[in-house]
Amino acid sequence: MRLATPPGFATEVFLLEAPDGDLLPDGAWTLVGDLRLRDAWIRAGMPEPSHALWVSVPEEEKKLRTVIPWLEHWAGVPLHRDATVVALGGGVLSDLTGLAASLYLRGVAWQVWPTTLLAMADAALGGKTGADLAAGKNLVGAFHPPRRLVACTSFLDGLPPRHLENGRWELIKTALIQGEMDWAAEMLQDGPVKLPWVERALAFKAGVVHRDPREAGERRLLNLGHTLGHALEAASGYHLLHGEAIGLGLLGACLLAEEQGLKPFPASLLDPLVRRLAPLAPWVAPWPACLPLLARDKKARHGAGPTGEASATEIHCILPRPGEPAVQRVLAPQAWETPHARLLSLLHPEIVRA
Repeated sequence: MRLATPPGFATEVFLLEAPDGDLLPDGAWTLVGDLRLRDAWIRAGMPEPSHALWVSVPEEEKKLRTVIPWLEHWAGVPLHRDATVVALGGGVLSDLTGLAASLYLRGVAWQVWPTTLLAMADAALGGKTGADLAAGKNLVGAFHPPRRLVACTSFLDGLPPRHLENGRWELIKTALIQGEMDWAAEMLQDGPVKLPWVERALAFKAGVVHRDPREAGERRLLNLGHTLGHALEAASGYHLLHGEAIGLGLLGACLLAEEQGLKPFPASLLDPLVRRLAPLAPWVAPWPACLPLLARDKKARHGAGPTGEASATEIHCILPRPGEPAVQRVLAPQAWETPHARLLSLLHPEIVRA
């Protein structure tokens, strides 16, 4: 099924049950795939280029050093400018493959075939590619939209429950951006993820990205949950999965919105939100570990210090509102301190007392 996207949108979007070789590039192409998916790809009858790269890229290897051997490999094939790179895997692999495609020969076409719920719901669409630096997440990257996104739900069959839950938080984020309380509450209930949720999230993101491809305004709303979430993810030593950290960041954003005088979220939403996140409490880093990471957030505005050095002074923060679209506020990193403390006390009061 091809999903409806705005006229002129850079990426064709398909949501299928099983892989379809007819959606692979027509001309020359190569593949960068998650090694764990090679057998499933071949069993589905999908072609495998002789120069395909089957790799394993954990979160901590989302680095520039990871893609340099890929670039050297493509140059040795050689891969020409009219070729297409196909990325088969989760968000880390697709971010890195898209970045490599943007760099090789100053940009070659690529497709993304996301294989995790997290990637299907959010990471694979929008053209953001990236790698991490020691100072923070996704501080290197380029806007390089894939020509085609093909989400095959059969790839989700073997995912552990934790990884399905990981992707659910990006869907809940989409509902909270729009103030869609009933949809958010539905997704916070126990039960499997539903395909219409993914379709709805992709359609929403496609519209936002089309209107604001370079994140100059409206697209910043898609960062809901990511400001505190990225800090918590890095401060946990990546024990937290990305989606789990975003879930914690969503709760923190709800609490920060109330701190900023916006309408508080009702217990009917906060209670199930806290219940789903409570098992993650042991990996919530203390505030002193989070503050430096917040100050280095890529959305931070930097002013000049007394001797000319750069110093982070404020961050674009996205604040959700029940029943209304989220709003943007520019706040100091320290604004997150009280919401962080409240988040921890809600998730696990015993930790706070200890």
